[in-house]
Amino acid sequence: MVEKRILVFTTLSMLVLLSISAGSAAYYYMEQNRYAEQLQEKQQLLTMLTENYDVAVSKRNLLGGDYSLLFGEYQRFVGENYSALIGEYDVLLLNLRGNYTSALNAFPELNESYNLLLSEFQLISQKGTVTKAEFGSLLDGFYRLFTSLAMRELDSYTGELNLIDVRLSINYSNSSTEWHNVSVSLGTTLFELTREVAEVEYSYDPTMEPGHILVSSINNYADGFWVWYYWDTAASVWVFGPVGCDAWILRNNGVYNWTCIK
Repeated sequence: MVEKRILVFTTLSMLVLLSISAGSAAYYYMEQNRYAEQLQEKQQLLTMLTENYDVAVSKRNLLGGDYSLLFGEYQRFVGENYSALIGEYDVLLLNLRGNYTSALNAFPELNESYNLLLSEFQLISQKGTVTKAEFGSLLDGFYRLFTSLAMRELDSYTGELNLIDVRLSINYSNSSTEWHNVSVSLGTTLFELTREVAEVEYSYDPTMEPGHILVSSINNYADGFWVWYYWDTAASVWVFGPVGCDAWILRNNGVYNWTCIK
């Protein structure tokens, strides 16, 4: 009788252990599936944020390049009447509105700044003669608004996505080249990246916009002029930097180059 009770107890214990094991296996299986789903959701979110960030950076850099070209024309302009540049400014202002419509709608104070700038432009454009000071005021207003819009848009992604991967090559005029693969924070400029991986000497030019930094030496190498490029993936070509290195924000998986030219 005792042996029978022991057998029944042993059998029940084994059934309980098997039940617990089966329950644990089911639980861990469910947890594993849930974790996989969460991981996939986070990966999708990361991909979406990265794509949105890259679009925002490309947009900012392209508009910054267009502004830089017009600012250069303004600085080199010879004459008293700057009305010849009004058409290019009109296109620039339209492109600003077209590219940052969502940001302008989301931030009423920036939309008000845009409307004030547009009104100022419309008044000046109707004049037969546009002075240097008047056109300079339009450029200043555009740059301030453009910078604010770009930063607000980029800030909307920086809270959700922290780091991006970039590559930087430094090509010395003695034909030696070094590569750096770096993870940096969103919003990092090419100037900040360069200072992170190398010793940099530079000067500050307040008249140069966008960007005021002129690099004179990298890693104590100053046998020539330092210029920068970015790799255009779509065209598979190196493109000369259109703005100062401190005004160019890095994009995810971007490839950049510093070259010393004699």
